[in-house]
Amino acid sequence: MENSTNLYIPVKIKTRFEFFDGFGVAELAPTLIIAVISGIVAFAVHGMTGGTTTPILIVLISVAATAASLAKGSHNLSVIDQIHQFIRFSRGQKVYKYKKYNEWGGG
Repeated sequence: MENSTNLYIPVKIKTRFEFFDGFGVAELAPTLIIAVISGIVAFAVHGMTGGTTTPILIVLISVAATAASLAKGSHNLSVIDQIHQFIRFSRGQKVYKYKKYNEWGGG
């Protein structure tokens, strides 16, 4: 009988508490901050216009957009993380200085 060892790695095990997939306590804090700020803006808009539809939409859209952009996907990246990676990549080296060498022609 052959002696073999198999390694089984469990999947879908979360290492932190999440309210729903990809949205945990770390993402809740910025969402609450945006909710408070948008609430203040909505209150000011309500004071200027007197209507209720626009302030409610301001709060709902800003909180939903923040939660959607901070929630991490299946690759453990959120929209904000991807934007940060795009910025870091765009600041990286783009010109590679080298001398052209003709491998077959000798010069």
